[in-house]
Amino acid sequence: MRAGTATQHERLMRVHRRNADRASEAGLTELRFSDLGDGSVIRVDGRDLVNFGNCSYLGLSVDPRLKQGAIEAVERFGPLYASSQMYAAVELYVELERLLAEMTDAPAVVLPPTTTLGHLATLPSLVGGDDVVVLDSHSHASLQLTIQVLAGRGIEIHAVPHNDLDELRETIAEVAARAPRVWYVADGVYSMMGDFAPVDDISELQARHPNLYVYYDDAHGFSWRGDKGRGFVLEHVELDERTIVAAGLGKAFGTGGAAIFFGDPDLATTVRRIGGPMTFSGPIHPPTLGAAIASARIHVSDEYPRLRQRMAEQIDLVTSLLAEYRLPVASWAPTPIWQVRVGDLDRMLEVTRRMLDDGYYVNPTGFPVVPHGHAGIRFTHTLNNTDDQIRGLVERLAANYRAVVGEPEAVVDLTELEGGPGAKSATPARA
Repeated sequence: MRAGTATQHERLMRVHRRNADRASEAGLTELRFSDLGDGSVIRVDGRDLVNFGNCSYLGLSVDPRLKQGAIEAVERFGPLYASSQMYAAVELYVELERLLAEMTDAPAVVLPPTTTLGHLATLPSLVGGDDVVVLDSHSHASLQLTIQVLAGRGIEIHAVPHNDLDELRETIAEVAARAPRVWYVADGVYSMMGDFAPVDDISELQARHPNLYVYYDDAHGFSWRGDKGRGFVLEHVELDERTIVAAGLGKAFGTGGAAIFFGDPDLATTVRRIGGPMTFSGPIHPPTLGAAIASARIHVSDEYPRLRQRMAEQIDLVTSLLAEYRLPVASWAPTPIWQVRVGDLDRMLEVTRRMLDDGYYVNPTGFPVVPHGHAGIRFTHTLNNTDDQIRGLVERLAANYRAVVGEPEAVVDLTELEGGPGAKSATPARA
């Protein structure tokens, strides 16, 4: 069994390397830019590209207030305090956790520099040897990595097809009947397709199974969604002793690091005191903490509702343009993440190359990042992008799609789209 799993993993890695090599050799990935400016344009080899590959959705990563917060923190503490957070850390952590609690009405534990390390600090500290883990097959790679650590301890793991509620209900019912605790692990907003977790249905499962715990990675839903930027999950789910929400601060929040929100303060203390990266990994650097405090202050200010409204208007604009040009979108959920399905790898690479030639930077995606046969163009938009830049992007994407793939046939009735966790996530029906 282990040998077969290793062989399967090696084959997957070979395919991944082969596809990554092709994208890099075509000049479509591993780009290095020399200037970011206002965030809407990157300069690569002396040429400006309109930037639709940035996950700082609210545009805060280039905000002067965040830059000033980072500068002031460096002046006070230097660029790095070289000790694990468990022993001693700069007092900026205290202020950031206070502001995050004000944003979310939930206690926060600010973790090491990345969401990946946040997961590795949390789940291995809490999941017991007799527990069972169930995860959505599209869960972020950082969660998949953490699950591999748990599997290495001999913990039983079950992967269920993405957002397949029937399979999820059946799997949970089977394992909950025999395990002391079941942990369901999923994203809140999925980073490749931009669709939502079915949070209402998952909450119903928790009500039915008192030993079901849910761990959400809401890195891509935090900050741009919900009152004061509390995120997609905390907008729809009541935090209790069996629900944990991880929020990456390196996306819309505009800085770096991770925060985990717990309904059970004892679980929070456990992670804070024995989570591996809390003791054996470096802390968030002072300039990042300083910038994060500045970002949190914006979220709790009167300015934030205007940012959120602008993001909602921008999402509506992209939705209407994609529908107008009948592009086959993987999900119509109202998020700033979009995936236009092209099909095979060769055509996807050609469409991406043409977009670069037209002056637009987008992300090529192929297997295993997305399912086999569903290679596509992923793009994200931020408040740094203008409406005209967005119109230009979708216009050129539609033209290049027609030139390489053929006439797009996707049809969607915009009146059917919803704005909540039930928003449509399937590709629209073909004419």
